[in-house]
Amino acid sequence: MTYVLGIHEMHEASAALMRDGKLVAAASEERFTGLKADYGYPHHSIAYCLSEAGISSVQLDAVALASHNLNPVLMKIKRGANFSVDDWVREQHSYWKPLLFEKKRVDYYSLFKDNPEWSYENTYASDAFLGGYMEPEEMKAMQILRISTVSGLLGVPSARVRTVTHEDCHTFYGYFSSNLRCETLALTAEGIGDYSNGSVSRFSVHQQTNISHTLENHLGHIYQYITLLLGMKPGQHEYKVMGLAPYSTNYEASRSYEVFRKLLRVEGTNIVYDQAPRDLYFWFRDRFEGHRFDGIAGGLQRFTEELLAEWVAAASSFTRLSRVCFTGGVAQNIKACKKIAELDGIEDLYIPPASGDTSVAIGACYAEMWRHLNHTGQTFDSLAPLENIYLGPEFSTEEVEETLSQNKVREHYDVTSNTSPSAIAQLLEQGLVIARCSERMEFGLRALGNRSILADPRNPESVQKINSKIKYRDFWMPFTPTVLAKRQDDYIENPKSLRCPYMTMAFDTTVQGRREIPAAIHPADFTVRPQILEEAANPEYYAIIGEFEKLTGVGALLNTSVNLHGNPIVLGPQQAIDTMNRSALDAVIIGRYLVTRK
Repeated sequence: MTYVLGIHEMHEASAALMRDGKLVAAASEERFTGLKADYGYPHHSIAYCLSEAGISSVQLDAVALASHNLNPVLMKIKRGANFSVDDWVREQHSYWKPLLFEKKRVDYYSLFKDNPEWSYENTYASDAFLGGYMEPEEMKAMQILRISTVSGLLGVPSARVRTVTHEDCHTFYGYFSSNLRCETLALTAEGIGDYSNGSVSRFSVHQQTNISHTLENHLGHIYQYITLLLGMKPGQHEYKVMGLAPYSTNYEASRSYEVFRKLLRVEGTNIVYDQAPRDLYFWFRDRFEGHRFDGIAGGLQRFTEELLAEWVAAASSFTRLSRVCFTGGVAQNIKACKKIAELDGIEDLYIPPASGDTSVAIGACYAEMWRHLNHTGQTFDSLAPLENIYLGPEFSTEEVEETLSQNKVREHYDVTSNTSPSAIAQLLEQGLVIARCSERMEFGLRALGNRSILADPRNPESVQKINSKIKYRDFWMPFTPTVLAKRQDDYIENPKSLRCPYMTMAFDTTVQGRREIPAAIHPADFTVRPQILEEAANPEYYAIIGEFEKLTGVGALLNTSVNLHGNPIVLGPQQAIDTMNRSALDAVIIGRYLVTRK
């Protein structure tokens, strides 16, 4: 057997393990530490992956580190995880403004090195790389330190530890996690990779051919800075801006759109600057004075959708490829992906789950396994697509019982065991909001039934209750449904029959959909980001929805993740009980147990 461990140490740190070309485990470090979007060497995720596979680290045939280069100072301070909105604003005024406008170099680390409330990353213990900008020779030295450190931590010879370019991590993940095995157009768009923030390549089982790349595809940065200017957290709350956009009037959105329109353009197969400002944050701040917040969001989303659709159309025309896999942080903009999917020249579009940097550890596994097979002259048949994304820990009945006992749960709640899908469906039909923490945890940013809050999608009152008393999130954010595959045509318009098992695509809804699942669609534009569920993917979850369908005639449930605002999705029983204690959840399913309020 050949074991490959993938490791990602920057924001949204994660680890993944592949055995003979099949992914057997993957998890994000934030689930274990409780720090959303955690940075650094993912000790807990690695330990879980090895345990799930039943091996020790010395049995690894290869360790694939995602990205050739990383930014040690950002990792040290865990920038995106530790930063508040005020810290992001401080960074702009105390570091970037002096650097870009006054030509003064400020020591970045000194600005953020002594916060007693923060956790810092100390795995790669060297202060030599904390000055900020790194010269090429410093990057090479950091790479050597990184490989030697990982080699020592895992007890694996350094010759087995390799780095994979950031862009390859994205494209190998996007292609091989899909069911596509024909020649495909592989695209990336993100904040920054090793050498680009946008790339175009041809991809097949046997070969990757890079066509073009650019460092001027700044859609990710633009979205990031607008998120900050609207008072929200960059790197985490861009989806809130996307959710806000449909509420804007055409007048307000058009007014703000004119500010964005001249920034970027499509040139050949790249997105490049048209009129480059010295700095995006301050440039936008000056120009959006007096613009409505929803108009800014609406103008930005229109600009993003139009530009990405034009880019994909140009790349498809140039390569004469109509099947597309799209990865990178920008690919998480589901409304823009909807526009791409609707292009006449696009036959198929695949957006993998957690297409941002969360998943580059998985991509590193695919890339390293592909390299191994190619080097040894083997076929690539063993590189298996994702069967599902349930790749995290599962908890035994004994572990659940121990948690219930330690937390004295039976003193505060009613606890029943072996509750049937029918009984759960009856509670949902009666209006209860129920969390489910059962079976293996999903990988990535979307809960797909095993770490989900479930509610009746017919009842808009569920939205208000979840927003105000459970999730504590912004009122304008829509919820999403899990839809039984056999009922998808009743609720969504999907003329190209695109696969959507992971909530990575948006669709228009049918009249029946707007009538039967109003609480699980966007109330402003009636679009939906569904999980289309096949029974084989998750039989127990499917059974709950099936029983709900028997009671109500509706083959769907409202589904959102089990977490409080600002916290990661729950890992297991302890976090599920904590969420119950700190919110107005009516009940939580933990393994085979149902915990309900007395």
